[in-house]
Amino acid sequence: MTITDPTLSPGADRYFEDYRVGQRFVTGGRTLTNADIRLYMGATGTDHPNHCDEEYCRRHPVLEGVCAPGILTLGLLDAATTSSVSRFMAASMHYGHDKIRYLRPVYVGDTIHAEMEIVECADKDAGWGLVKMDQRAVNQRGEDVLYNLDVLIVQRRPAG
Repeated sequence: MTITDPTLSPGADRYFEDYRVGQRFVTGGRTLTNADIRLYMGATGTDHPNHCDEEYCRRHPVLEGVCAPGILTLGLLDAATTSSVSRFMAASMHYGHDKIRYLRPVYVGDTIHAEMEIVECADKDAGWGLVKMDQRAVNQRGEDVLYNLDVLIVQRRPAG
């Protein structure tokens, strides 16, 4: 994992006030395996042939082979957020995904990484603020495969 903001370090409680528009985060890669897809299918019960049937995918007008469910790719992006941003926050949680776009299929053997930029820091109430991030999952060819506007609710720095 590469964090382009050198002020971040593990164990540092960063409050809402510590974030600013323009901060960028870039993670290391994660290679998708067939086991990842199968485990996801088993856990969720999804069984669309796009994700498990090579013959079906060969006949598909867009797909080149079995691909990951989009929400699995979003989950990998969420894991990247945890490892590079929210792990360093004081109390925080996902507040929402305001815009998700599945731009390209992610195939077994693809390696994706995350590129994120804070685009808005907004007040919520006396105890919390909202941090919005443009997030892109990028494959090994440099192609965007997923876009997400992620919203985190982050604790404000305690008074005193």
